[in-house]
Amino acid sequence: MPRTNNGEFVTEASKMFQAGDDCWHGGQYDEARKKYLYAADLYHKTGDTEGEAFVYSRLGELELSLDNYKEAEKALRQSTALVENYIDGQNTYGEALIKLSKVQTASGEDEKALQTIKKAQEVTAATDNKNLLGDAYEQEAYICLLNNKEQQALEKYRLAADLFNQDGTTLKEAATLRAMARLEMKFKNYDVAHDLLERCRDLYRENGDLLGEASALSAIGCLRYIIRDIPNARKALMKSVYLYGKVSHHFAEAEALLYLARVEAFNQEQGDFERAKIHYKRSIELFDFLENETMKRAVLDEYHDFLNRISTL
Repeated sequence: MPRTNNGEFVTEASKMFQAGDDCWHGGQYDEARKKYLYAADLYHKTGDTEGEAFVYSRLGELELSLDNYKEAEKALRQSTALVENYIDGQNTYGEALIKLSKVQTASGEDEKALQTIKKAQEVTAATDNKNLLGDAYEQEAYICLLNNKEQQALEKYRLAADLFNQDGTTLKEAATLRAMARLEMKFKNYDVAHDLLERCRDLYRENGDLLGEASALSAIGCLRYIIRDIPNARKALMKSVYLYGKVSHHFAEAEALLYLARVEAFNQEQGDFERAKIHYKRSIELFDFLENETMKRAVLDEYHDFLNRISTL
């Protein structure tokens, strides 16, 4: 549903819809809700069925973000009812079903959520919308994880990643590969996990996503530490710390510094105890700056344990 044409608002309804988006992004949730409802009414009066459904879908997304599950479900069911049998609105129908499944999952209704996402997969497959079909498989993977079906989750993530790859939605592909790598690490398939993380890192780097690249590097560093590849763990984590610092993500930077400290504290032969001290102290300083007393205390305790350990060597 186009809202603008060459930068100009097409209709009063689309203008009101955009105003709703602006209010949401500005934290004015009540105003956003009012503008969405007004936009839906305007679309209804002009007979734009898909436009009306699209607005209710967005309203449901807003309510979900605010944990208003009943209101979210109400809005999304209004959306799906409008376009379920509307041929030209099947993409909007599929997207609303995916959101509805997320609401049901958040409400603890896993069986309903699974039924809904299966329907979403049918709809999006029929329209050959690989992006939405990938979203649907990703949501099913999440439902599987909640029910401790990790192997099934991995299979669904794999389907989603392949669809995102075909569609060229590389950032979604990267996020899905990251989720797959976590599971492969849990299964102790470290080589497979490493390849997934390297691909993930490449995708983030190609898109100029420094935060995503830093996250992938941090995961690579942790994986390398697990298999005791200390030199490469150090290399990845140092790059991660640098990138987190560059984008001023201080919490993640502090965590990466903690991981780097553990790498250097591993042993005298492969690590560097003096560097470990520096990294521990910097991590503590950042958590103190963030006023995160829980993490600050946890790192302090670990640092003191480290000092006690090396004092006996």
